[in-house]
Amino acid sequence: MLLALLWSLPAHAQTAGTVVRVPLTIDYLTLGEALQRQIYTQPDGSAVLWTGSDSCQYLVASNPVFSSGGNSDVKLETQARLSLGMSVGGTCISPLSWKGIIEAEARPYIARGMMLRFHVTDVNLYDEQHQKTLIAGRGFDLIKRYFIPGFEGFGFDLNPATRELAALGEEAAPPEVAERVRAALATLRVEPVIKVLPNGVGATLDVTLPFVATPVPGVTPTPAPLSPAEVAAFQKTLDQWDAFLVFAIKQLGEARKDPILRDQLFKLLLDSRYRLVAALANPASGGPDPVRILFLHEWRRLGEIIRAAAHRGTLGNRSLEFLSFISAGDALFALDEAAPALGMRISAADLRRLARIMAPGVKTDPLAFSYSEDPELRRMFGFTGEPLHEAPAPSAAAAPGTAGVSSPSNAATSAPTTSPALTPAPAASRVPTPARPRSATPSASPAPSPARDAAPSAAPSSWLEIPIRLLSPASACAAEARPRALKDAAVHNLIALGNSLRRAVVTDGNARVYHEQMRELLELSAQHTLVTERVPARYRAMYQRLVKSVAWQESCWRQFVLKDGHVTWLESSTGDIGLMQVNRRVWRGFYNIRMLEWDVVYNAGAGSEILAHLMLDFSTSRDLGADSPGALARSTYAAYNGGPSRYLRWRGRESRVERLVDRSFWGKYQALAHGKTIDILSCAAQWGKTPGH
Repeated sequence: MLLALLWSLPAHAQTAGTVVRVPLTIDYLTLGEALQRQIYTQPDGSAVLWTGSDSCQYLVASNPVFSSGGNSDVKLETQARLSLGMSVGGTCISPLSWKGIIEAEARPYIARGMMLRFHVTDVNLYDEQHQKTLIAGRGFDLIKRYFIPGFEGFGFDLNPATRELAALGEEAAPPEVAERVRAALATLRVEPVIKVLPNGVGATLDVTLPFVATPVPGVTPTPAPLSPAEVAAFQKTLDQWDAFLVFAIKQLGEARKDPILRDQLFKLLLDSRYRLVAALANPASGGPDPVRILFLHEWRRLGEIIRAAAHRGTLGNRSLEFLSFISAGDALFALDEAAPALGMRISAADLRRLARIMAPGVKTDPLAFSYSEDPELRRMFGFTGEPLHEAPAPSAAAAPGTAGVSSPSNAATSAPTTSPALTPAPAASRVPTPARPRSATPSASPAPSPARDAAPSAAPSSWLEIPIRLLSPASACAAEARPRALKDAAVHNLIALGNSLRRAVVTDGNARVYHEQMRELLELSAQHTLVTERVPARYRAMYQRLVKSVAWQESCWRQFVLKDGHVTWLESSTGDIGLMQVNRRVWRGFYNIRMLEWDVVYNAGAGSEILAHLMLDFSTSRDLGADSPGALARSTYAAYNGGPSRYLRWRGRESRVERLVDRSFWGKYQALAHGKTIDILSCAAQWGKTPGH
């Protein structure tokens, strides 16, 4: 509703000379960090307020904390130590020694040069248990004499914040309104009245709007569909937002090892990406700026995460940069909401400027977008291993006499953009029954690299002896990865199954054998993940059923399909890939996209790993109950399908499509629990016609 209101305001609603008041809040955490940097400058973070004639005479303060004092005053509390002693033989003889808390109440005001300062109105002393205490007159006088001037000498300069806001505002202005925005921002000033708020000190910025011509009323035309160029620009804008969010999250992740912070950032990233995928699935002409929508959805949440981490003290010496980063974004949106007639839009330049506030020393482009694996991102969120994958097929040179696969067509290298229909293979390229995995352990050593344009051929007796033209370079999987060291027979069997099912398409003729091999592959993949992710014993049976039911729900147990007579990976209209339908955008950076497409073992491992992470995260939720494995399975799938914030959607209000998807999953999960199994061909015939694909 707020978005609709802001974007529907007519340009003539604010005319020449209209003063728009923009709220600007300097939260107490930011004030505390600024005070630390100005006054509490000792190596241990303390402030030496006074020293006497020898080392036994001092007043030292530490750990300042701002809060609301009620009415028009703020409150500053700081731990303090006072000693009025004398050194005798290297020992302090102290007639007066005190340790406790100094509490000052102070009134904020705007001083000359747009400096926020404080006038102390009262001082109280407390012991370490926060009980009011009294000390000798000289000691109290000394505290007031040195503490009050130190505090009143502190100033928070509002000039950088207003300059930053003006720069952000100008960069947010499209060319057609740039002059209007520049003229308005030139009038920006700070009102002298300061408010004390529950979360910080509130200032007000005044902006005088220039004249805006009143548009001639008329019938608003129906927006035309987006052109291909507009769709590409729409996608680029969303990609830049996602890259910016990853940059910010990685900066925060480096600050300190904080499991609460990491968990919150992980959920924020996934939820933002699920919304991004939804936006890309429904590009609209004439609507609000998509980056602005995502910003409004996630910015407040990011601010809460950063402020909570700063309050816990886990951001280290970068707290002020992180808090300033959030404050600058808050101010930009406050200006946008207060003056929608200015016509600003959040731009790539704005995102880069905000990133520089957070990490001024970083030289890389914070909006650089890539689908490459990001080991740093994986480590940050606890994805410490790597999914297993198939052993690369021998090259033609390494396996003379075997039938090769023809070179791919350069014109057919992309995945289908719509749900592929399952059709029988043409007679010349029909996919036969996949061979059962051989009992011999496959070699873990890499095969010789094939030529750039040569496709690898399969080992003798494999179904890959039948020539099939592929949609991607056939060496994609072999060239990008090598199998990890094999540890036990189960892992050997899993990789052998993957090799047997390599590019296998289920048909009437191979459905029975295909079903058995895919069932075993899913079970072995789940068992492997049970060990690597340390899934507790009480969840193991439920988890193994969960993996198979999710693969049933998402792909009908299929990694590959035929499209125009060519084998390609299964992909939904929203970019969900393969057996476990791992979304390429949601899990960008976590996994190798080409291996998700062409390697069924890798795809199964990725989906199993994601499910384990989500399940273990929600297993401690009080909303589910410790003894409800069914509820945990349903919530894990809801998060897998719709993002972590949607994990309880099956219990409450959800859209009709979400309700159908969740009920469909639950039916499959219960069917497996009662010993039933999937009819792959019947399921595949409905895939793409039911919600969720």
